[in-house]
Amino acid sequence: MLGAGYAVRPVEEHFLSPSSVSPVLLLRHDVDQAPRSALAMSAVEQRVGVRSSWYVRWRTADPALLRELRLRGGTIGLHYETLSRRTLAGVAPEAVPLDACREELKAEIGQFTERFGPIRSVCAHGDTRAPSVRNWTLLEATDPTEVGVELDLDQALRGARLGAWLSDRSRAEGGWKPGLDPTELIEGGVSPLLCLTHPNNWISGGALWRDRILAAALPAPSGKPVRVMRTGSDAPPGQAPR
Repeated sequence: MLGAGYAVRPVEEHFLSPSSVSPVLLLRHDVDQAPRSALAMSAVEQRVGVRSSWYVRWRTADPALLRELRLRGGTIGLHYETLSRRTLAGVAPEAVPLDACREELKAEIGQFTERFGPIRSVCAHGDTRAPSVRNWTLLEATDPTEVGVELDLDQALRGARLGAWLSDRSRAEGGWKPGLDPTELIEGGVSPLLCLTHPNNWISGGALWRDRILAAALPAPSGKPVRVMRTGSDAPPGQAPR
């Protein structure tokens, strides 16, 4: 992209500080698992001198990670899952109180800010454990300032004219959404081009799940249980995990 003359911007900045620069690549990373994988991807960006937007879940919101991403020029946002968390706790999707959940999200944003520093945007997380729930519907017709941020990225993207949305979400070991070839997009000067990645897909992916399954199933050589790396809770501090 850089060699082809693209400007590179964090996706949050693109919407909060609009620019007419073209062609432009918008970088967004969703840190869904393995938070340390974000540092590996950030190091690549740092070497080539670009910055990006990082959306973290409560379970991946590691203080040291977020401090380092900010130091490297990244923007931080909450990858919220307020609706799906209710559903996973046993509440039927149609019975989830949206007004109460918006207040809950507002409180989450306040807690996140207190713990990790100010944020300007949020973006909904899609949970495969609750496939019928769309977290983004919580803010679909809501001014994001009502919950304490300047930008709801989902709303912004629905109203944006993108040249293409390049995503790795369909591949376990790194790769791109079928039908989209980055080389062809670059050669065609497609702009704005949004690139969304999940860092753990690129340094772990299917291997992450294989290792977890093996660690849980096989005894250690000493006969003691194998220690499995634990992830944090989906719930924000002060709330019971699912």
